Amino acid sequence: MILGSRIALGVYVPALSLKKQLEALGDQANLLCLEDLYRGKDSVMEETKRSFHDDFRLARISYRIPARSKAAMDPEAEREFLNEAAEKKYDAVITFSGFFTETLNKLAKECPHYQERIYAVHMDAVSSRSWKDADLSGIQEIWLYRTAEQKILRSLEQPAENNSGKCHRILVHGGGWGIGEYRDKIRILNELGIPLDIIVYYPEEASETDPMNDCYLLDPSWKPGRNTDEYPRLLKYQESKWYEFADRQTVNPLRILMERDIAALSKPGGGTLADSLCTGTPLLFSEELASYEKENRILWEQCGFGIVFEDFLMLQDWENNLLNMRKRLRETAQNLPLLADCFHPAVEEGGLIHA
Repeated sequence: MILGSRIALGVYVPALSLKKQLEALGDQANLLCLEDLYRGKDSVMEETKRSFHDDFRLARISYRIPARSKAAMDPEAEREFLNEAAEKKYDAVITFSGFFTETLNKLAKECPHYQERIYAVHMDAVSSRSWKDADLSGIQEIWLYRTAEQKILRSLEQPAENNSGKCHRILVHGGGWGIGEYRDKIRILNELGIPLDIIVYYPEEASETDPMNDCYLLDPSWKPGRNTDEYPRLLKYQESKWYEFADRQTVNPLRILMERDIAALSKPGGGTLADSLCTGTPLLFSEELASYEKENRILWEQCGFGIVFEDFLMLQDWENNLLNMRKRLRETAQNLPLLADCFHPAVEEGGLIHA
């Protein structure tokens, strides 16, 4: 049994990816989303999602508020899950969200079969919001990367063999909820002559007249159900219409863009780090949402896998300075004294090189 969340794509997509990998090995795997235990909360979450997308400051303030609420879960839905798990006795229960831990501790207490069979996968380099104050005493933790050890420990997926086919485009997005200051950077990158693949989160955000960039939409109508096998649906904007970009059943459409583009600009969320690692794609970081994303960014910088956007602009300035200096040197070359007579070519004598 794999536990994820359909409203948080940085949790849902890795959980679905693990499900598909297990099934490819011949194992049966079920995926349960957190929202199935929080019945009637979807509309509230959608309103919150839009608010955070529109106002990054509001999102940052909200993430400082403790999120754990014992009264939030539907008691009937939780009991259904506990009874089903006790009956089926899964080989393992793997959660990608800390919001499941209280329920999982109940499961281990009620059904001894699950002692040492419950695993928590951390998608960030330190404990993120859902894991704060979670009781993990009876849960085995799995870290993909960790600031404390300053290294990458493992990958959730088999990394791509090569990325030789990458094109000179940058993917721009704000994670599953479209949060961050990434939109402010679009004009700057275009002025540097860099074409972009931009993920928008509402249809009206696509430009009718943009010859330089391509726009993609995370389809708002996509709603995965229980035990779903569908990756999020991605649409491409062409000739004032939206067309499905890829078969969402077999591959994560966003991963296709990540694999082909030379870099990605986004906040340093855990799902984005996983995509970066698996596709060999460097990251340009916009401002982080919370302290755990800051730790993600620091680790990626230490490993040489990413750079903050402002430092990237400095590199562009340094490059321009060097290009201008090269131009000046070429223009003044005729004024330099000839030094050819001061240097002598190497000659080979008896198998030895002599100056």
